[in-house]
Amino acid sequence: MFGVLLLTAVSCTKDGVYAPKSKIQLVFSSSSNTDKHLSQSWNWDGKLLNAIDFYSSTGSLLWTENFSYDGNRLTRVDDYLNSEYTTFVYDGKNLKSANYYYKGALEATAAYKYTDGKLKEMVVTEYEGDKSKDVRNLRSSVLPFAAEVTNAIEAFRASVAERNAAKGIYVITLQFTWTDDNITRIVATSEGRMQTLSLQYDTKNNPLKGFLNLYSVWMEDIDDGNLCFSKNNITSIIYNMDGENEVVNFTYQYNADNYPTMKIEKWADSDNQYFTYYEY
Repeated sequence: MFGVLLLTAVSCTKDGVYAPKSKIQLVFSSSSNTDKHLSQSWNWDGKLLNAIDFYSSTGSLLWTENFSYDGNRLTRVDDYLNSEYTTFVYDGKNLKSANYYYKGALEATAAYKYTDGKLKEMVVTEYEGDKSKDVRNLRSSVLPFAAEVTNAIEAFRASVAERNAAKGIYVITLQFTWTDDNITRIVATSEGRMQTLSLQYDTKNNPLKGFLNLYSVWMEDIDDGNLCFSKNNITSIIYNMDGENEVVNFTYQYNADNYPTMKIEKWADSDNQYFTYYEY
């Protein structure tokens, strides 16, 4: 997971202001379309997202992300249980940086560059030690389907074996190509390695457009088909590294307002299907 997932990089709006027409209330998950269970509960204070509760498949509360604002602009997300938080710094309309802390120590930063109001480059710096790794792995193990689905982004990170021992850091640079209001290509480079992502979209409303969260420093949500940079919903991602491709496809059902109510995820090399349901 190399850093994101995540803002709306359109010049007419401010990054950090998440104001969807349809507000997510509940998210359910299933690996077979029969074992449907509550995975997230979104709590709103008027127009502002106040908190998200995350649940296990057995219904127990795992953690809560709490959102803090300056007016209607997000400034910080906290997980008090695991002593994690991320702060957001802006330069005018645009997000300048996201900074992730674990137990009071800065673990990672993401710096953003824009051209004509659209995000063009993101530089993620992760500091040696990665004290939060066990916490993030725990999160991944309980999030829907993460244990069964190949995480192509994590595979890229794992392939970057050489780190700068003198500085105690390693750096991943992401470059973005846009088609209209959607990111259609991402090139990630680090330590001489490169991974490309090619993305296709539907023409419906992305309920997560403009959404920033605790792990926005890492683009972790993209493997689940969620990219908060883009206007529409991802229908396919082709990951390419060293000439080899991994492909994941997404299909949707929508409500009358053209927001997805169900998402089906299927990797090309697997017969398994994974279901996500949204209630607004």
